[in-house]
Amino acid sequence: MSEGGGAPAPTGRGDPGAAPWPPADPRILIATCMKDEGPFVLEWIAWHRAIGVTDFVVYTNHCSDGTDRILDRLAAMGLVTHLENPAVAQGSTFYQPLALAHVQTLPQFAAADFFISMDVDEFINVRAGTGRLADLFAAAGPFDVLSLFELNHGSNRRERFERGWVRDLFPLHQTERPGPHKAVRGVKSIVRLGPAIARVRNHRPDLAVPPHEAVWLDGSGRPLPALAGDRALNGADCRGGYLLALLDHYPLRSLDSYLVKMFRGDVVIDGKRVGQRYWRTRNGNEAATSGPGLAEHAARTEYARLIADPELARLHEAACAAHEARIAELDRLPEYRERRAWVLSEAW
Repeated sequence: MSEGGGAPAPTGRGDPGAAPWPPADPRILIATCMKDEGPFVLEWIAWHRAIGVTDFVVYTNHCSDGTDRILDRLAAMGLVTHLENPAVAQGSTFYQPLALAHVQTLPQFAAADFFISMDVDEFINVRAGTGRLADLFAAAGPFDVLSLFELNHGSNRRERFERGWVRDLFPLHQTERPGPHKAVRGVKSIVRLGPAIARVRNHRPDLAVPPHEAVWLDGSGRPLPALAGDRALNGADCRGGYLLALLDHYPLRSLDSYLVKMFRGDVVIDGKRVGQRYWRTRNGNEAATSGPGLAEHAARTEYARLIADPELARLHEAACAAHEARIAELDRLPEYRERRAWVLSEAW
């Protein structure tokens, strides 16, 4: 996935050993890009609010399913900041890199204690305490960066789009214990903003200090020197790295939704389409160890609060209907039917 950057992160928040840990009432900011993700927005927002994320900055471009209207309503409720992707005004197609450069200029970023760049198909799953980020911080100990290994969830042999929680519909995923030749997996990082950080990027930050001076941990709270020492790396050996937290990743969802995403193009760079290899390499359905997560009850309570808003409920329903209409429209295209047939015959 393409990286972004730009203005250096503000400094002066101190180092991990200079203040009480875990920090009390930290401001935790997620920044993300979205395009036509309407059916999936509310679950993702509810889940991350439930685990302790306090701020969301969401950049959108060229939405056709009402994703932007859902985010406008959430913004009116004071729950997110919704902005048009700056790439649109610049006539660029590098949506994610320019958004990540822009977010570092915002007051929300300046006020944040922690920052995470992630996508709407990714869920932070904390396995400590009650499943909140505060529990993860307490269990892991002080850090500058904590990188969570992804755990790709497959299609679970669901061909058709169904309304419902992604976390309910797709419990099966790749193994947490791969062999040595398949052990390198991507990460997304929780970054403690301070003097150790030069800038944030999509998967990991750049350091402003020598690697040995930064505290960089994995999802088991272990030191992760490989990422600290090589800024070109966006992943590492995941074995043993899932004990305290992980990143549940739902890159496919149903075959219907995957094909919609494939024909939509990549949210990172316009015109970049996910293809057949993407499906084959991410369609792991061999394990179910991730489970619903400790934050499940709190997330459903938050979701119920969101969907109780009549306007938000209407917009969510409209986005689901638009997704279904898009599936029906694409199903008339020969290329779409060919791709569906390939998946069902070769990689199902």
